Amino acid sequence: MRTSQALKVVGSSLPRVDGEEKVTGKALYTVDIELPGMVYGKILRSPFPHAKLLKVDGGKAERLPGVVAVLTREDLKGLNYYGAAYKDQSIVAVDKVRYVGDPVAAVAAIDEGTAEEALNLIEVQYEELSAVTTIDEALAPQAPLVHDSSSSGGELMGHLYQAPPEFRGTNLCYRFSYSKGNIDEGFKKADFIFEDTFTFPRVQHFSMEPHATVAQVEGDRITLWASTQDPFTLREHLSDIFRVPLNKVRIIVPWVGGGYGGKLAVKTEPLAAALSWKARRPVKLVLSVEESFKTVTRHPARYCIKTGVSRDGRLIARQCKIYMETGAYADAGPRVTQKAGYRALGPYRIPHAKTEAFTIYTNTVPAGAFRGFGTLQVTWAYESQMDIIAEKLGMDALEFRLKNLLKKGEEYTPGDTPVDCNLKEGLLRAAKAIGWNRKKSKANTGRGLSCCMKDGGGTYKVAAAAVKMNSDGSIVLLTGTVDVGQGARTALSQVAAEELGVPLDRVVVAQLDTDVTPYDAATNASSSMVVMGLSVQRAAQDLKRQIL
Repeated sequence: MRTSQALKVVGSSLPRVDGEEKVTGKALYTVDIELPGMVYGKILRSPFPHAKLLKVDGGKAERLPGVVAVLTREDLKGLNYYGAAYKDQSIVAVDKVRYVGDPVAAVAAIDEGTAEEALNLIEVQYEELSAVTTIDEALAPQAPLVHDSSSSGGELMGHLYQAPPEFRGTNLCYRFSYSKGNIDEGFKKADFIFEDTFTFPRVQHFSMEPHATVAQVEGDRITLWASTQDPFTLREHLSDIFRVPLNKVRIIVPWVGGGYGGKLAVKTEPLAAALSWKARRPVKLVLSVEESFKTVTRHPARYCIKTGVSRDGRLIARQCKIYMETGAYADAGPRVTQKAGYRALGPYRIPHAKTEAFTIYTNTVPAGAFRGFGTLQVTWAYESQMDIIAEKLGMDALEFRLKNLLKKGEEYTPGDTPVDCNLKEGLLRAAKAIGWNRKKSKANTGRGLSCCMKDGGGTYKVAAAAVKMNSDGSIVLLTGTVDVGQGARTALSQVAAEELGVPLDRVVVAQLDTDVTPYDAATNASSSMVVMGLSVQRAAQDLKRQIL
């Protein structure tokens, strides 16, 4: 692409191409989808954090006028489990429930009121079990197991990818470790050693649009309209769950009202599809905000950090132990933990280091992808400690960081890709912008500096785009990137318009439909422009070659 000085569309401040549709209410979200014969789904959820399911009887609910289908564990025989990392989650609970809010059964009825009434008629008998709801409880000797071997064996109605064998009989889900140098020798060389522990609460994504799905199952053909960031992964999971080929699963993505990671992988979409399969009619399943809070959150975490420094303020050694609480099911927990462990040292030169990061099962709401993917927790911890150490050493916090920052060309880990940017220059620019060296001019104001290490989300990611020209010269862009509010439709349209030399209003982005849209791994990790932007550029260049 041309230099920024020569660009006409890319880099310009322009109104969003979808702005008018959104502010006038013309944009259709999943909740707006209406199909002939459609019924409405509701979920019965567990009131207990941990309990055996002794009985689930939907007979009375099925006899309620207006009820079309009741889905229970008896309907799941032959269906596979699912999960972003391990396949440890069923559509509804089978042998036991694992958190308050765990789906136990579901109803499809002619209206939401009837569906809610039917939920109260489902008979469930529980045998309450001891629960673990914190990291400490989960790691205690003889702690109740969230996933015990007998339960896992009984629930195996397909393929179940369990945690590594050495973790069986514990609540450990995953472990990541990394080391360089000699951590014991490093601490011996240090003049001062600082130890701190930081804890992080559960946070919910709270998108403006809750999780929503419209499912239509006709024979062995599954069609979903879904509020998702990850349509192609969702298609793969549904193909596996229902044991049908990929070409039998179609995901259509209407407008999406926010995601922040909460709409990655699979959430309640399989339940909507199973309800439609049993009802033999289209089903709309829209969660309330409260239900979304019971579906996925960010990982609560604990970060224990021990750092050794020299008298002149050089980092010598750092040891980290990170505990990520993934809740009742693994979801993306192992992947988040791996990223947190890898990034735990920060962008600093530390010759001796050791990191251990653990994913922990608890009887709480599953935790999944969230903006930053583990980086938020570890960055807050190590940067807070950097401030603590600087103050104890009597050093300026900026000076302390500059002394230890990795330089361009240095390796973060042995054999890793060298640092390709000037961290010092970036930090100095930030300090200048906030007037770091000026005295405070106002009461109750403060200034702070932080430096984060986050590897790019586009690494090893696959994305494809298609650019079509109509007979009148207008352009249609087909891309698997989901616009969740970040402005991807506008930005990708700008790339196509720039390359083809057409006005922005001559470019239209087609609705994402996995039957016709080229593949994209997911809309995540700030990778849309890095990866999909390049795909659009190359597709537009190919179109030009064909025309000229």
